[in-house]
Amino acid sequence: MMTGMSAEKRLGRVVRSGGSDRRRRGLRAVIAAALIFLAMGATAQSRTVDFSDDKGPALLSFEDLVALSSQTTPAEPLRARLDTILTTPFVHNESEAELKEANWQQPSPLLRVGLWNIERGLNFELIRATLTDTDRFESLAVNQSRWSASRRGIVESQMARLQGADMLVLDEVDWGMKRTEYRNVAQELAAALKMNYVYGVEFVEVDPIFGLGTEKVELSNPAETGELQRDLTVDSARYRGLHGTAILSRYPIVNARVFRLPVCYYWYGQEAREAARLEKGKCWAVRRAFGERIAHEIRRGGRMALIADLAVPGVPEGRVTIVAPHLENRCAPACRRRQMQALLDQIRPIRNPLVLAGDLNTTSQTNVLTSVRNEIMARVTDYQFWIGQTISWFHPMGIYQHVLAPVRYFHGYNDPTAFHVPVLWNNKEKPLFGAVERFRFADGQTFDFRGDPERTLNLRGGKLADSNQRAWKGFVPTYVFAQDYAGFVGRFKLDWIFVKPYISDSRTDGSWLFAPLDPHTMRELNQSVPGRISDHAPLTVDLPLTQPLPDRR
Repeated sequence: MMTGMSAEKRLGRVVRSGGSDRRRRGLRAVIAAALIFLAMGATAQSRTVDFSDDKGPALLSFEDLVALSSQTTPAEPLRARLDTILTTPFVHNESEAELKEANWQQPSPLLRVGLWNIERGLNFELIRATLTDTDRFESLAVNQSRWSASRRGIVESQMARLQGADMLVLDEVDWGMKRTEYRNVAQELAAALKMNYVYGVEFVEVDPIFGLGTEKVELSNPAETGELQRDLTVDSARYRGLHGTAILSRYPIVNARVFRLPVCYYWYGQEAREAARLEKGKCWAVRRAFGERIAHEIRRGGRMALIADLAVPGVPEGRVTIVAPHLENRCAPACRRRQMQALLDQIRPIRNPLVLAGDLNTTSQTNVLTSVRNEIMARVTDYQFWIGQTISWFHPMGIYQHVLAPVRYFHGYNDPTAFHVPVLWNNKEKPLFGAVERFRFADGQTFDFRGDPERTLNLRGGKLADSNQRAWKGFVPTYVFAQDYAGFVGRFKLDWIFVKPYISDSRTDGSWLFAPLDPHTMRELNQSVPGRISDHAPLTVDLPLTQPLPDRR
């Protein structure tokens, strides 16, 4: 924390950050990009909502979902209903009286934005307590007695900071899934926080085994077969099968839309074909049932960005835009860059302050970051039993390769913004960050890459350091394997916050209004309970609405 330093001095420093303007595209890349954009069917839908609006598309019935699991090309009108639910956000604003009573009494000199991939909401009670109730959290944190005084202070400080967020982007949010007790996770968290919310559907989960529970799995042990079937059977009256992104806000949501990103992986067709190959014969051994099948998810939809305009008093335009993308993990970095470029083109006309926050899956390769535990947790409710039944069937060399593969990409995982030299110093995510850094909005403004060390938590400067917390090398990771060998492998910076303040040149501009300040990555908080709260750590950043900067910390 920075002490003894005037606001004027902290606001006066600018760190120059450069970026190459060169882009190299061969004919094959151009053709591939054109084919993807022609095939993707990406659409965006905008809806202007009244202050007290509470709307969204009609939900699909269980019979609809069963049909979607088996029909490669859904017939009308089901196809139209599916398209509607994938392109139309669900918006809920509290009444004006309720909102003012809860948290809209006086504009703050700082806005705080949070970002958290909550892993579907699997640990819902812990997540809700983390966001709302410190005492409740500590009662749920069974290992709190082992916290040292210093660790307790860090955890409580991070929790207080997260609870002070004015806007919160949540990735991987379930609605009507058995694994999360059929909750509407976004709605329940917004109600607990007394916030407005908007929810966009990324995927409709139609896996006949690990989603709908309509297909029986035969294991070698009849008792285990019965137990697994009970664990997979769903309540058809409560099953909604929705998985997506939410934006929670203390301020009114005045406009919201879903933008479907270019398709980098066909989640229904490719997954269904692979599952069919695995399921031939119908009689699976445990290794086949969980060692292979859990790596596949049959789902409709694809990656998208949720975009919301919020009415925020204190900014000149009276409006802040939150852009919440979730980029593809099952593709090469080049396609994630195409997804980001499509999103940038979509938001180019926006002239008010903007925050782009989301899980960008910047792994520097085609990779599925996962573990046996995570995959089983995502599919069955009694995951502890099935982890115990399954783990011994995994080939030890497979686990060894899975854990140690990231060694080859160590520098990229720690700093995907670092320079890229093919073969010698490979960083295939660099073009994505280069595109964001070079990008200009229609009003001539740009994202803040300045990274002034005096605006950071730990005085570590460098590109994006004032919106994403840096470490001694690269950035503080947001995703960590359960076994990371003291940080030598298995740590990744996947979740990012980019801020558009009132600047036109990220290298030389000296304006600090709405410019990012004091980014936090809350690993200590996330890892303060056995097994972690989520597989991703939460992040926050502060955005000043006045100049010179007020002190809120």
